[in-house]
Amino acid sequence: MADELILIVDDEELIRRQAEAALRKGHYRTATAGNAQEALQLIRQNPPDLVLSDIRMPDMDGLQLFGAARQIQPDLVAVLMTAHGSIDTAIKALQLGVQGFLQKPFTGSELERAIQDALQKHRTVQEAVRLRVLNPLLEARRLLLTDLNLSTFSRTLIEVTAREVSLDYCAVFLPEEENPAGGLRPEAVFAGPNARFFSPKTFPAVRLAQRAVELGRTLSLRRASGTENQAESAVPGVVMAIPLLIGNQGLGAFLVGRVNLEKGFSAGERELFEILAGQLATMVENRRLFLALTEREERLRSFIGKFVSAQEDEKRQLAQRIQDDLMPLLTGGRQGIQSYLAKARPASAGDLPAAEQKIHTAISEARHLIQDLRPINLEEFGLSAALRQYVRDLNEVRNNNRVTFRLEGQETPRLDPSVETAIFRATQEAVGNACKHAPGSPVEVAVRVHAVRNKPQRIQIEINDTGKGFDLNAVKTSAESERGKPGQRLGLLAMQERVILVGGQCQIESNPNRGTTVTITYNLSFTG
Repeated sequence: MADELILIVDDEELIRRQAEAALRKGHYRTATAGNAQEALQLIRQNPPDLVLSDIRMPDMDGLQLFGAARQIQPDLVAVLMTAHGSIDTAIKALQLGVQGFLQKPFTGSELERAIQDALQKHRTVQEAVRLRVLNPLLEARRLLLTDLNLSTFSRTLIEVTAREVSLDYCAVFLPEEENPAGGLRPEAVFAGPNARFFSPKTFPAVRLAQRAVELGRTLSLRRASGTENQAESAVPGVVMAIPLLIGNQGLGAFLVGRVNLEKGFSAGERELFEILAGQLATMVENRRLFLALTEREERLRSFIGKFVSAQEDEKRQLAQRIQDDLMPLLTGGRQGIQSYLAKARPASAGDLPAAEQKIHTAISEARHLIQDLRPINLEEFGLSAALRQYVRDLNEVRNNNRVTFRLEGQETPRLDPSVETAIFRATQEAVGNACKHAPGSPVEVAVRVHAVRNKPQRIQIEINDTGKGFDLNAVKTSAESERGKPGQRLGLLAMQERVILVGGQCQIESNPNRGTTVTITYNLSFTG
């Protein structure tokens, strides 16, 4: 990518002009300096992407210039020109971090190739550093998304960053969870062999973090530099404070530091730190949203549990009234008729045998209604036992459908009462709909408990019928306009919502003339 700014430094004007002409032909921007001091001044005013410098110059040679320039611009790229190269000079230049050499005299194509190679080498090194830092953090981020342990992620971030970028200090500061307005606290801190320079007693880390959040921008400080925040005179070496921002909201700060003033932070390192701060800010915000959503779900579950309990209490009271008030009347009436029929002659019985049979049917229906309103087996023995008894009672009362029950695996474990009740009622709804809208069709209730190493993991209840079925897509399309009207379709959708509200899943599959299947699934991880 041409358009980089190249600073040409040589005490020979002819060399400067030739190099400038060749580089402009290659679409590079250029600046020139006739000596090292002039070059350093230009670097301070407008940092270049690369310095092309002669090695042998009066007052300050190319190697000395590069060392001085690196203190101003730590990630500076350099190509050195020489007509009198030596192995010792080359070794020293490589130790300093010079990216390329160019032997005088040179052609325009040789110059352009040397510039391109040096810039590409620098990009490769910078990218390698970035990947070394970011790759380990990807695994940490994956772990964060599964368990949201922000402390673990923060420790991983600072340890990897400090190791790969050679930091003496690295820390993450976040607000107190119990009192977010009370200021920042250190979430994770790394301090290497030079830890004494970053002691909390002398290094104002919290103040710097807070200041970066207040300003909403990265702060760069150097010891005794006096360029920013004079009050922070205790800053050791070079320090950078990067705020964790989501929009304009500051969520914390990321601090990095080195003791050696000559190892200032390059533009590439600053970019890397700001990328990491952005990732960390996203994690902090995601965790906040997740915890808020979890709290909201818990409140909703609590409300649903109380609502279901209130409904069930009303049903129990109604069942008790039927048991205490209505059943004695029905039973007494039947017994009276039976006693009269035992004494009377058949000719005088009239319609009493038919009446006695109707009362017997009414008693059976009342018992079935009591069981529906107050599933005692659910309270005492759990879901699978209650469904088994429900199917048995249903077959005694209704003969138009043959309902079967099948248990695969162990009995269902006990669940939260609101969950058990919601699943039981949803199954009742599905079976009732099947019996009502698919008369004569066999109905099967299959209960499966999926376990791993004999530990239950998931409960699945499947209700199948082979009746006429219906177009499920058409039902969903018209559900809004039909809301509040009775019928199988809306009953099934309401049943589906009931299961979802307690953390389960309810899948309905139906096709015209092919029957209906309702599958209720509940993962036991929801039970905590």
